[in-house]
Amino acid sequence: MNYLYQLGSESWVALPEGAGSSLSLDALVQDLRRRTGAVQTWFFDLDDNHAPSPAKFLVRRAAGTHHLSPAYLQWCLKTAISWVQKGKKAESGCWEAYKERFLGTPQAEQELPLLLSLKRAGETLYPGVREFCSLVAGAERYYVTKNIPLVAELYATMQRFDGYFADAARKERAVEQYLVGHPWIERYGVDGDSEDDGAMVDILRWYKKEVLSFYSQDEPDDTTFDSRFSVAVSKNRKSLVFLLKK
Repeated sequence: MNYLYQLGSESWVALPEGAGSSLSLDALVQDLRRRTGAVQTWFFDLDDNHAPSPAKFLVRRAAGTHHLSPAYLQWCLKTAISWVQKGKKAESGCWEAYKERFLGTPQAEQELPLLLSLKRAGETLYPGVREFCSLVAGAERYYVTKNIPLVAELYATMQRFDGYFADAARKERAVEQYLVGHPWIERYGVDGDSEDDGAMVDILRWYKKEVLSFYSQDEPDDTTFDSRFSVAVSKNRKSLVFLLKK
């Protein structure tokens, strides 16, 4: 990784090896600022990208069920087996199974408003995320998430976004729905941390749109960086904020 900026070990912005190698550091930063400011619509992932996963929080709290429920314990066992077999790729299927089994119940309907709030949403954002999203407020901003509508609405409202796409099992389809309704928009931004988020980049490019994309990582690592994305960023976005305000 080639660092554009780093604040200690917790916050950094980097380009994958070889990207922009013919330009000076100052020119790369200026190009990043220009492209970020030119974006007309942003699509943001939520879980483990802007905040520690609200979905995992609900699972840990056994929302819609209880920790000793045979159905919950069975789900936990199946999830553990799936993780051993598939790793991170198992997340989506396990979460969809949890939603279908537990979050449509009367118990969940009563519990969820007690577990989730605007205050908690604001407190869980990674450092610098709110500031970064404010810096791009001139564009339309949307969460595209597999999480439930209540969670998506809370975070979108707290961030003063233009809206959200919840229960988006296929994120590229949500983005395509937006594209079809907004054919005049040419410049997009994607901010995520998974293969599903890379699919949003893919569909935008398929429609011949200009895309700036940020891929958030726990550590800067070329071997785990998704090459569909433009820039690697830490979960802590303070370095990105610094560069954009520089």
